[in-house]
Amino acid sequence: MKRTWLVSASAMLTLSILFTGCSKNTTDNSSTVGNVTPKDATVTKVKVRLSYWNKEDSVKTLLQLFKDKLPDVDVEYQFIDNKTYPDVIKTQLAAGEGPDIIGGIIDANTVKAGYFEDLTERYASKYYETGTSTVTFDNKLYGLPQASWFNGVYYNVDLFAKYNLTIPKTLDEYFQVADVLKKNGIKPQAIGLKNPNVAGQSFLGLALNDYIGTTEGKKWNEDFGKGTAKMVDALEPALTTWTEYLKHGVFTKDMLGLEEEQAIDEFTSGKAAMFQAGPWYMDTFKQKAPNMKIDMFPNLGTKGGLGWMVGGPGVSFGLNAKSEVKDAAYKVLDLLSTLEGQNAYWADNKGGSSFLKGVTFEMPAEYNGAQEAFKAGNVMYPVNNWGVAGAAFTDLGKGIQELIAGIKTPHQVLEAVDKKAAELLEKSK
Repeated sequence: MKRTWLVSASAMLTLSILFTGCSKNTTDNSSTVGNVTPKDATVTKVKVRLSYWNKEDSVKTLLQLFKDKLPDVDVEYQFIDNKTYPDVIKTQLAAGEGPDIIGGIIDANTVKAGYFEDLTERYASKYYETGTSTVTFDNKLYGLPQASWFNGVYYNVDLFAKYNLTIPKTLDEYFQVADVLKKNGIKPQAIGLKNPNVAGQSFLGLALNDYIGTTEGKKWNEDFGKGTAKMVDALEPALTTWTEYLKHGVFTKDMLGLEEEQAIDEFTSGKAAMFQAGPWYMDTFKQKAPNMKIDMFPNLGTKGGLGWMVGGPGVSFGLNAKSEVKDAAYKVLDLLSTLEGQNAYWADNKGGSSFLKGVTFEMPAEYNGAQEAFKAGNVMYPVNNWGVAGAAFTDLGKGIQELIAGIKTPHQVLEAVDKKAAELLEKSK
C-alpha cells in the first residue's frame, strides 16, 4: 500500500540526503564513512516475493540456497493454501500486483491476459520439453517446471507380511488383498474423499491403465482438450469399473467426510494398510511413524501390466510480467535452473525427477516397488493436456463424490463434466 508523507522543505532535503540510493522493494543495511565501507557492512537487498501453495518446509533448503548464493536478493516466501491459491493470485494479478515469482496457475487464460513474462530465450533450451510442454503457449515458454510429482499406492510393508499378502498387479488382485485385510479388522485403504481432487485422482489411476494410457486413449485425451471428444463416450466403462471400490466396501460414504490429514493418521497408525499419494507426504509419514516400513506400487487397472503413476511436471514457476524487480527475480530463476538449485528443491521434495537437462536424482528406497513403471515412462497426468478444459477436473472429482453418495450414475457424472468442459472452451474463444 502506498503512503503519503507531509514534511517540511528542510526535512525533505535531509531525508533525501539520508536515503539517497534507497528505492521501493529494496533494503539498505550498509553503513559508510566517506567512501569507505566497513568490513561488516551488509549489501543492499532487493526483495523478491515468491508464492506457492505448499508450506515453507517444502522449499526450506531452496530458500536457504537463495540466501547463501544471492546476497543482494531477499526472497520472501508467501504460502497460500491450495484451496484459495488460484483465486487469490489471479485477483492480485488482475489488479496489476501479485508476487514476483509465481508457482502454478500458468495456463492459456493467464498467459492470454498478459500476466506472465516470456521466458523462452533465456530458459527454453535448458529444460526438457516433457516438462515445459504444459507451460508453453504459441511456442513461448512461460514457466520453469520443477521436479515431477506422481502418486501411486503406498502400502505398509509389515502389514502385508503379517497377512502373507502379495503386491497386487490387477484390480481383482487388489480386491482379494482388501478382503483379507477387512477380515482381520484392517481398513484396506485410507483416503480423504472430502477433497474432490483426491476422488478424481483415484479414478484417473484406473482410467490410465484401462484406457487413457493406451495409444487410442492418449489421442482421445488430446482431443478432449481441443473439444473434439467427449468423456462420456470414452471413460464410462472405466468409471463403472471404479465403482467396484464401493461394492467391495473399500471406499464408503462416510469417507466423504474424511480429510487427508485424518486419512494419513489412519495409515500411519496401522489402522489402514494402503494410501494413495506421492512424495509430498513422506516427511509426514516419517514424523508420525518413524519405524513404519513403506513401499509403493503403481495404480492398477483390470488389464495388469506395469501399472501407471498419476503425475507429471510439478509446480512451474513463472515471472510476473508486472514485477518491478525483474532483474533480481531473474537471478533467483537462474539459480533455480542449475544443478545446485534443482538439488536444493528436490531435498524437500524427494521422489520426483528433474526436467532440467543433465540433472538426475536417486530415488529413495520407499519407491522401489514402482521402479518398473517409472522406467517404462508410465507417468502421466491427463489433465495437463486439457488446456482451459482442465478446470473441469474439479467437476469430475465432485461428480465422483456424488457417485459415492448415490446421487449420480457414472454416465451422469461424465455428461456433466463434458458440459462444463464445453462451457470453458467456449468462453476461451
